[in-house]
Amino acid sequence: MKRIVTILLTHQSQESVVKMRDYWRELDPDQDFVIAYGGKKASWQDDMPDLVLVDDPALRTRDHPRERQSYQGVFQAAMPRVNALGATHVHLAEFDEIPVVKDLNVRLLSMMEKEKCDVLGHRLFRVDDTTHPHALDHLKDPQFLPYWQGLSCRPHKGTVLSMLGCGSFWTRECFEAVAQLNPPLRIYLELFLPTAAHHLGYRVRPMGSQDHFMAPEIMKQKEDLASYRSQGAWRVHPVKRMWLD
Repeated sequence: MKRIVTILLTHQSQESVVKMRDYWRELDPDQDFVIAYGGKKASWQDDMPDLVLVDDPALRTRDHPRERQSYQGVFQAAMPRVNALGATHVHLAEFDEIPVVKDLNVRLLSMMEKEKCDVLGHRLFRVDDTTHPHALDHLKDPQFLPYWQGLSCRPHKGTVLSMLGCGSFWTRECFEAVAQLNPPLRIYLELFLPTAAHHLGYRVRPMGSQDHFMAPEIMKQKEDLASYRSQGAWRVHPVKRMWLD
C-alpha cells in the first residue's frame, strides 16, 4: 500500500500555516503531513504535532544560489516523522506551491511508475560541461567534484544535475539516503538533491509537461488558479500571497 507524506516547507505565521495545511488536506485527505518550519521558534508551534522546526542557517539564505541554500536541514529534520508515518513516498513542497487538482498524488505516483524512477523533479537538466551559472560557480570549488567522485557508484562520476527544489517527488528509500549525507562543503540545493540521488544509484527523471506551471521567474496570482487548471496544470508555483490574504 502506498503512503505519501507531504513535507510543506514554510516560514509563515500560524494562521497561514493552518490555511495551507487545511487546503492541501481538503484537496487530498489521503496523505500525511510534515510542516517543516524554517522561521523562528514560537509558542504556537507546540500545538501542531505535525510541525518540525528546521534550525539551519543554510536554509535561511537571501541570495539562494550565491549563498548555496541547502535543504539538508529540512530532509534531516523531517526524516524521523517520515519514517514514523510509514511513508513509501515523499512529496517536498514549498509554501508557495499550490495544488490545483484533487488527485495530485495519484498523478505523481502514476508518472513515477511510468518512468520507473526514484525521484521526479521539475526543470531537470544535466549541467556539467555547460555554461549553467550554478554549475560554473561550484565547479571552481576544489572540493566539489572530488566529493561526487568519492560518493558515486556511477561510471561517469563527474555528472552534475540541476532541478527545482520545490515539487520534487521521492521514494522514501531515496529520500532517506540523500538525507543521511553531510557534504564537507555547502552545495546549492538545486544541484545537490538530484546529483546526490543520481550518484547514490537512484534514477532521477523530469516532469517536463508541468515545468512551465512551476517556473519560479513567472509570478502567479491565486485568482488565476482556475485558468492554470484549465490549461492542464497539476500545481502552480510561485503564488506568494496565497495564505496571507
